[in-house]
Amino acid sequence: MKNLDRIVAGVCGLILLIVAVQSLFPRAYVPAPPPPPQEIGTCTGEPILVDFAFTGGVNEPWTCREQCDDNEPRYILYTNGRATQCETPPGCNDTGEDNNITCVPPVKSVE
Repeated sequence: MKNLDRIVAGVCGLILLIVAVQSLFPRAYVPAPPPPPQEIGTCTGEPILVDFAFTGGVNEPWTCREQCDDNEPRYILYTNGRATQCETPPGCNDTGEDNNITCVPPVKSVE
């Protein structure tokens, strides 16, 4: 019985030592990178030009707000060449930006 007590005490001591070392030297938290955006095809409507880049997350300003007034489809065109589609009218949310879904701006011909 004495040997069993020593084994149990040794296991408990080892666990206590491991927990103490981990609390003194915790691993640094490294967040996972955001997933790459999905692409849905060509953007529809007129562009809304913004002065910031698309980084794959939700941006603070409600950019598609102007679509609420005239019911015309729009997309957000960012400074880094990326674009996200606004919600289909009569909605006016930044659905592409909110869901990390990009679109390709249409190529305008020069006359």
